[in-house]
Order: sequence, then structure tokens, then C-alpha cells
Amino acid sequence: MAAIDQAMVSKMLNQTTPTGTSGAPGSFGTALAGSAMKVRLNSTASSASAAGTELTGTGYTAGGQSVPAASTASSSGSSVTVPASSALSWTNGSGGAWSIVSWDLTDSAGVRTWYANFNGQPVSVANGNTFQIAVGGITISLS
Repeated sequence: MAAIDQAMVSKMLNQTTPTGTSGAPGSFGTALAGSAMKVRLNSTASSASAAGTELTGTGYTAGGQSVPAASTASSSGSSVTVPASSALSWTNGSGGAWSIVSWDLTDSAGVRTWYANFNGQPVSVANGNTFQIAVGGITISLS
């Protein structure tokens, strides 16, 4: 069975998560846009081949919310957690409940790098309530 060198795992993680300055992806050349990465919320499940259906409505910005600061960089194959220093939050003002199933991590141009379904999904967020991803609430790893 093939295995991947842990230094390569760290390079892949650092280059597809917001480990760079101001929440931008780490350096990987020009593969990903250099501005802050974004977490977008979906009303359907994401998969390896396609993003979920992005949430819409008052209180949600199309394209997702920018990650406000750099995450801790991976070292020796360790995981990366997002967000690093302040929670991400969205307040539903759309008039009806949001049904949140998954999230996608994208670069600032919308290129998707990582995704997952939320535990216990769908998560229902009533009008006037806030949905929050806590500091370190998303863990990204290759092991």
C-alpha cells in the first residue's frame, strides 16, 4: 500500500487552508487566489465532485464569509483548524428557517478546496437566530 510523506501532507494542508497572512491560503504558487479564504454554507450535501447548494437569504453573503485570520500551519502532518482566532457567524434575517447541511472552504475566487457535512445535519436556524462556527470548529487533516 502506498503512503504519503508527512512533509507533503503538511504542504497540501498549508496550501489549501487559511494558514497565510490575514486568513489567505498558504503559499503554493498561483494555484489558489491570494486573498482571504471563505467558508460558505450549503442547504444540500457537498460531495467530492460537487459543492452543495449555497444558502441564500438575508443575513448570508453569497460566496461565503471570509476567514478573518491565519490558521495555525500544519507541521509534520498535523491538522489545521479553522477559524483560528474569532468565530464565524451568520444571523438569519430571511423570514424563514435556514436548513444548513454542509460547508465548503473556497479561495477568494470561489475555487473549492475542502468540504464536509455538519454533524447532525440538517441544522435548522430559525429566523432571527445566529448560526456560528466556533474557533477551531473545523478540523482539516489528511490522516
